[in-house]
Order: sequence, then C-alpha cells, then structure tokens
Amino acid sequence: MKKVLITSMAAASLFTMQLAHSATICDAKSALKDARSHLVSMVGSTDKAEQKSLKTKVDAATTELEAAIKAMLGDANKGDDAQLTTFQETWAAFKNTRETEIVPAVYAGDSAKAKAIATGIQAERMSVMNGVVSTLGGDKCK
Repeated sequence: MKKVLITSMAAASLFTMQLAHSATICDAKSALKDARSHLVSMVGSTDKAEQKSLKTKVDAATTELEAAIKAMLGDANKGDDAQLTTFQETWAAFKNTRETEIVPAVYAGDSAKAKAIATGIQAERMSVMNGVVSTLGGDKCK
C-alpha cells in the first residue's frame, strides 16, 4: 500500500511540475507577444503621449517576460537549459536594440528607421525566440 501511495504522490508531483512549467512557458509567450505588439504600435504612432503610454506597456511586458524566463531557468531540465540560454541571449540583443535604436528613433520622429530595424534584425530575433517558446511547449498555450 505504501508503494502505491508513494508512486501516486510522485506522479501527482510530476504532473504538478509539468503544469507549472507549462504555465511559465505560456506566461513567457504571452509577455513576449505583448512586448512586441506594443512596440509595433509604438513604432506606428506619431502621438507623443501615446508613444509614452505604449512604452510603459512595453516595459511592463518586458518585466513579465524576464520574470517568466528566470522562473523557467530555475525549473529547467537539462535539454531546456540550452534552449533557454538561446532565448536569453536573443532577448538581450532584442531588448538592447529596442532601447538603443528603435525607441530613440520613434521619439525622434524617425519612424522609417524604427520600422526598418523592427522588420529586419528584430524580426529575425523574434523568430528565434518564438521557435524556442514553441520547442518548450508554447504551442500548447491558448
């Protein structure tokens, strides 16, 4: 009887860990989507007040994304570690370009430059990050 109980508890624990891991992936996917969509809206806006409001939303989504990735790194399986490292490195480059090139271009009124960067290297980076999220189960998110 003890063996059955221990086995059941282990299975329940594994199921709970998988759910928690899955929720974290979904949180990361949602925050990544939000950060990107608010940035795209910001690039398309010419209204300074709206740009600042959207930047606040970009920053909030960034905080959520980074918290989710940090949690995922804490729970990572060996196979997930490499994927999460790829995500983190790509995200760092994405965020740096956003903060040092795209946002200043938007605030300076140079939306053409901001769009060129967003649809160039940033789109490539987004593809890499979405691929990692998908590999880690993000396709199962609603």
